[in-house]
Amino acid sequence: MAQSAPRIAVVDGFLQKVSVASYAGLPYRVSARIKVASDSSGKADAWLAASVMKTKHRSGSFSYLPQKAVANEWRTYTITGTLDKEADTLTVFAGYYLNGRFGFDDFRLEVARRRGQWEQVPLRNSSFEEAAPISGAGLPAGWQHNWPVLGFTRQLATDSTDNRFLQIEGRGIVHYGHNPQAGRYATVNGARLYYEIYGAGEPLLLLHGNGESIGSFQSQIGALAQEYQVIAVDTRDQGQSGSTKGSLTYDLFADDMHALLDTLHIPAAHIVGWSDGGNTGLSMALRYPQQVRTLVTMGANLYSDTTAVVASMLRQVRQDRLLLTLLGPFKKEWHLGHRLTTMLLKYPQMTPKQLQAITAPVLVVAGEKDIIKEAHTRLIAQHIPQGQVIILPNLTHYAPQENGPLFNETVLGFLRQQRTRN
Repeated sequence: MAQSAPRIAVVDGFLQKVSVASYAGLPYRVSARIKVASDSSGKADAWLAASVMKTKHRSGSFSYLPQKAVANEWRTYTITGTLDKEADTLTVFAGYYLNGRFGFDDFRLEVARRRGQWEQVPLRNSSFEEAAPISGAGLPAGWQHNWPVLGFTRQLATDSTDNRFLQIEGRGIVHYGHNPQAGRYATVNGARLYYEIYGAGEPLLLLHGNGESIGSFQSQIGALAQEYQVIAVDTRDQGQSGSTKGSLTYDLFADDMHALLDTLHIPAAHIVGWSDGGNTGLSMALRYPQQVRTLVTMGANLYSDTTAVVASMLRQVRQDRLLLTLLGPFKKEWHLGHRLTTMLLKYPQMTPKQLQAITAPVLVVAGEKDIIKEAHTRLIAQHIPQGQVIILPNLTHYAPQENGPLFNETVLGFLRQQRTRN
């Protein structure tokens, strides 16, 4: 099987699938010995999980390693559940998180034919004693993962009793959006905004989408920070930024970013915005042209109708808003969701003619399968004097996460192009 390209993430894991059709309907339990030695941050974690598959449906039970076990001591953890009567496959999964050293050993799957009488179901290489060589992905025989994640390495190790186990080490993994070394707060325009700064060079302001956060750019920040000083921001009411009251609009977000750049004494920045962040970028280019050196806008729209956005998406947002209208008074998160969906339906309110006033070079990007219609994406680029358009093949509105390297190179290629022209 061809190896998938490594991804950038803060979590990884490995798994083994087992046929359980002959045990359908029976109680099961999965256990393993796990130890964790955290780095100085003390935030590393590991866990054990099981997922049961039946026809077109998944059910499962999960158990997490308690925080008190982060002491580099072997302990056995067990999860229990019942196989569905139509169960076909059970997946044993072990996960690990952030920087540290993780040990796994002695996996065991059992089912109960009778109450209290447990029968072992074979797992291949459950104690990592098999002589078969470790794979190129660093996994012992019998085990696999969905995709490799950068920053984690795997090897077979032995303890003081010559017992062999699987050891994973996480190094240099940055939890973007929750990184105290890079994170700061600034109160601007009536909002307390959280932001993180990485790299050096010309400033680049990175703006996320609706209901998301800095962490959405897990695959972008490191690459962009190799050439620019990246200022990644949680928009007001989202991520770790403070809560506010009142309507949310992209013009308000643009005012926030204008004030933040002023506070940071940054006269002008490159802007890279995705979805809502792209809409905010367009608003900034219109309202504060002197602050926008260049703009890359991914999955942006000028207005919210079926000429711009696929009808199914608009129907879903309307349904969500109706539900959140009813639930909003009962929970803070639901009230915020109501405000965010209201913004999606009501804004932005731009016209193609307005875009003719944009003076900055702009790259308009969308996925080939985006919720923003390709004709609308091209319309935006056509009305910007220095507008360009790129449609990313086979990708959706989530292109930055689906193919980070392609999206990053698209952004950096455009920025390098503008640099050479200047």
